[in-house]
This record gives sequence, structure tokens and C-alpha cells, in this order.
Amino acid sequence: MSLLKKKERKAVAINVNKAQASSGARERIKSLVAGRAEETIANSMKKIEAEAQKLASIKDKPKAMDYFIEAANIHRKRVQEIEEFKKQGGKVVGTLCNFVPVELIDAAGALPVALGCGYLPPVGLGESFLGDPNMCSIVKACAGCMMIDDFPLFSQCDALIAPAPCDAKLKLSDEFKEIRAIVPMNVPRIKSGESIRRQWIQEITTVRNRIEMLTGTKIDKRRLKESILKYQRAHKAWRHLLDVRREGDGLWGRLFLLVAWLALVDDIERWTLNVNKLSDELEALTKEKGKAYGDGAPRVMLAGSPVMWPNWKLPNIIEEAGAAIVSDELCSGTRVLYDPVVVDEWTERAMLDAIADRYLFPSTCPCFTPNTEREDNIINEVKNGGVEGVIFHAMQGCHLHTLDATRLTNLLKGMGIPALTIRSELGDGDIGQVRIRVEAFLEMIQANREGVE
Repeated sequence: MSLLKKKERKAVAINVNKAQASSGARERIKSLVAGRAEETIANSMKKIEAEAQKLASIKDKPKAMDYFIEAANIHRKRVQEIEEFKKQGGKVVGTLCNFVPVELIDAAGALPVALGCGYLPPVGLGESFLGDPNMCSIVKACAGCMMIDDFPLFSQCDALIAPAPCDAKLKLSDEFKEIRAIVPMNVPRIKSGESIRRQWIQEITTVRNRIEMLTGTKIDKRRLKESILKYQRAHKAWRHLLDVRREGDGLWGRLFLLVAWLALVDDIERWTLNVNKLSDELEALTKEKGKAYGDGAPRVMLAGSPVMWPNWKLPNIIEEAGAAIVSDELCSGTRVLYDPVVVDEWTERAMLDAIADRYLFPSTCPCFTPNTEREDNIINEVKNGGVEGVIFHAMQGCHLHTLDATRLTNLLKGMGIPALTIRSELGDGDIGQVRIRVEAFLEMIQANREGVE
């Protein structure tokens, strides 16, 4: 038998094995989900409604927040909009991390939708399929949602783009690659050096090519420029809101974090319009009524693992205990749209390079080493933002954020800055324990105040 024939037969055998593996994975998922899908979806949506209602009940909140609280019920209007978009031939691309360049998705005429979530009900399904009880709950929740055919947002996606900043997300895309259209992204661990930059630009270029194949639309210079400008307007609106909030202390942290989460789920132009309305109202309210929270509220910064809707457990506990989350170092918070794409010249090459730079160098993700930018940001907020204490959110199973929280907590304590690490899951079983620790931490901040006085 010739060498060519042997290679052809080997290729056929590999394809058959892949098909069998895909079929086996589908059957396994079908077996795990059987009889549980409807209840899992219903309980997840009930959680959204309950958390939205809790935010709606906050006294003296800006009226402009009504839009964002209603939009947080994504299973209503937003899912309907996406379904209508798909009926007209549009493609929807789910993103599993902030490293995904949404400008490229938008430029191809597709709809980018962030899929990071804080649903508890799907966690059990995801854990059963992935087989690791110690894995990050957010990843297990995403896996569980991906297993259910009708789960809102997840089921509407024609493809998923899955960066791998950690082992859990790496294996997530690997386990589902035979049953979902997934585009993996290799995130470097070091940001310095031109060779690293060129590798990342090539990664971004590959993503662009895959998006073009999915949509059948060429991402040309005109489309790319329009998309960059659209998101620059969103960045500008976001920066303005940050400035208004900092100057007037007019918005509770748990409301602010909801606005941030919606930036990558809602229609970006409508979101931008409503953020500007919120900023205008906050400016007027600050002049009329002053701060949303009084001078007596301990001023806290929240950092660490992302806080994903509708898991608002920790923000609720902090602010219900009388503190105010005045700042954050979260990829799900301030940093969602903090750094815009900065273009030197509007050539296609320069725009792609600018997009690549924006999604790598400003990132403070703990997957990078060294990661001095994050500690610099936190220390700057303490010194210049009136932060009196830092609370690190370390999701159980999220080793990168847990290690980072330990290092930064020790650093801050050594500088005399109160710091606390809260290790938690998506469930409510530890609410009592978390509340006790948070309240004790806030009492320590109060004691520090009285000591200074």
C-alpha cells in the first residue's frame, strides 16, 4: 500500500473517531439534562427577577436606572430582539471572556453577546459533565447553560469565542468543541516584548478570519472604522459616568455593576444613550440632594473574581451592611469599557493592531505575570479615590484570583490598608458567614476612623 493511501485511510479513521466522540458527548449531555432543563431555566430566570426586584427597591435611586434594571431581565426583551435579529439572517457570537474583540464581531454585522454568568441552577449540570467539583463555579455555570438547548442567550449563539486565560476556560472550550462551534483564543501569559505582541496580533487576525467565515461578510476598512467609532462612543460615555460617580458619590456600587454587566449584553448604542442619560441625572441629583450614601458609610473597593449577574450576593451584603462600593478592580466592573481602541491612522492594518493592543496591554487579569498594573490601580484608588478598605472576591476554584488576592491582601496590610478576602460560591449557603466577616471588616474601618479622629 502506498504512503498516500495509508495517510488517506488514517485521515478517514480520525474523522470517524471524531464523529463518534461528538455523538457520544451529545448523548451524554442529553442523558444528564433529561428532565432538568425546564426547571433549571425557570429557577435561573426567577433568580434574575428576584435580584432585579431587589435593585428596583433601592430608595432614591436615579430614575434612569429603571432602564438598566428592566434590561437585566434578559429573558424578556433582549432575547426577543436577538431572535428577531436571527430571523432576518443575522449571526450571534457569544463571548466567554473580555479578551474577545467585540469591534470585529460588530464590524462583520454580527451581534456580540457576553455569556459569563452567575447562575447557580446550571452549576450541577456543568460539574457532572466536566467532572471536576473543584472547578470555578462561573465556568461550571457556563458549561451547564451550554448543555441546555433553550437556555436564554446561550442557545441563540451561532458560535462562541473562547479565550483561555485560565485552565478551567481552556478545558471548557476543549470539552465542547465537538458539539458547539467554538473559536479558541490563546491568551499569552506575559505582555512584554514585541514577539508577544506579534503573536497576539496574529491571534486577533485569526479571530477576524473565523468571524468572516461565519458571517460571510468581509471586515473591510469602512466597517472596521465604523465599529471602532461606535465603541469609542460607548467608552466615552462610560468614562463620563465614572467621573460623575466619583465626583458626586451618587450611585450605589451594586447599581453601577449592573450597568457594567449590561455593556456587553445590551445593544451597545442603546446602552450608550442610556448611560449618558444616567450621567446627566446623577449630576442633577448630586447638586440637588448630595450623595446617595452619607459621609458615614465606609468606602470600600471591590476587587478579584468577576461578579456575574445575577449573583449579586457579595455587593448586596456589603452595601446592605451600610458600606458603599465606591470603586472596583473587576473585569466585570469598571474595566469592562475602561480602555478604548486608540487608532493612530485609519488603515486596516493600523486598526487591527490598535484593537490587539487594546485587548492585551491594559488588561489587569491575574493570568499575567508580572501583574503590577493591578496593584498600582488598587493603591491609586486608596490614595486618590477615598477608598478606606479593599474586599477581594475569590470565587472557589478560581486559583488565579485566589493567589492574587492573597498576595495583594498581604501587600495592602503591610501598607496599613484594611483588606479582606472573601472566598465564596454562587450559592446562598454561605450568606450568613460572609455577612459576619464583612460586618466585622466594616467595624474595623470605623475603628480606624475613630482612631484617626
